[in-house]
Amino acid sequence: MTDALSKQFDAEGVSFSMKDRLMMIEVDNPFATAVITPHGASVLSFIPKQGASAGQDLLWVSDVAIYDGQKPVRGGIPICWPWFGKSDEEGLPAHGFVRNRVWHLDSAHSHDNGTTELVLTCDSDDVTRKVWPHDFHLSLRIEIGEKLSLTLTTHNLNGYDLSFTEAFHTYFAVSNSTGVEVQGMASALLLDKLTNAVPVRQQGSVHIDPPLDNVYLDQTSPVSFDDVRANRRIVIEKNHSQSSVVWNPGAEGVKAFSDMGDDAWQTMLCVESGNVLDNAVVVPSESKHAISMTIFAEKLS
Repeated sequence: MTDALSKQFDAEGVSFSMKDRLMMIEVDNPFATAVITPHGASVLSFIPKQGASAGQDLLWVSDVAIYDGQKPVRGGIPICWPWFGKSDEEGLPAHGFVRNRVWHLDSAHSHDNGTTELVLTCDSDDVTRKVWPHDFHLSLRIEIGEKLSLTLTTHNLNGYDLSFTEAFHTYFAVSNSTGVEVQGMASALLLDKLTNAVPVRQQGSVHIDPPLDNVYLDQTSPVSFDDVRANRRIVIEKNHSQSSVVWNPGAEGVKAFSDMGDDAWQTMLCVESGNVLDNAVVVPSESKHAISMTIFAEKLS
């Protein structure tokens, strides 16, 4: 199968392999290397070749992640859609169902400037309609260059408005999560999902002292945080995203995840871009909505 795909998609620097039961799409261009799996259309690695993060992955994937196709890979950038968090209906998976679907690789293209573009798609069918009774076409465009850019486009194929929530559930690799200061959330409405405290407006930066599970509504500006030991600042730019989420399970919470080591919380931090809770998206019939996110690193000194 991987040989056939290599012939079908002859983009320079794009190859295919298997890890356990999951296919891996490997990209190697002048700017970076990257790994994507069609299972959930999840980017699992992005390692720039130059600049502040040269040779260092911006993304974190668990050392004990599972690649058997029964669940999403723990780490990288899972796609949460058409709901974020717990479902309103009992028995349905958290964060929607497309992160555990096998997406179709529509195209792989090498641009003249050296960047690589992949497009993966996911469509409604009899299986998805049993979980979520609506018709849709999803397209994820991934651009790999000096920066990593993702654009998720939802096409509403129904004869009525479609409402959903969504997020790029990005796991960032950090030297030490404790003490990180996340910038860009000031004035956003903070919902603390651990304490369920009365929502307040965020004042200043977000100090990371795990565990935490914070949702920031009405948050549209770029977000950044410093990975001091790695001498890099990770920057997140986004468009058509009204929400951000910051999550780390901490020393006790991580024990609830069989696909995370007990110390994993120290070297990862989820800073997610999306439209969640009260920032839900409504797309008119036969119309489209696109959310995009770009991540990159800058030197601290």
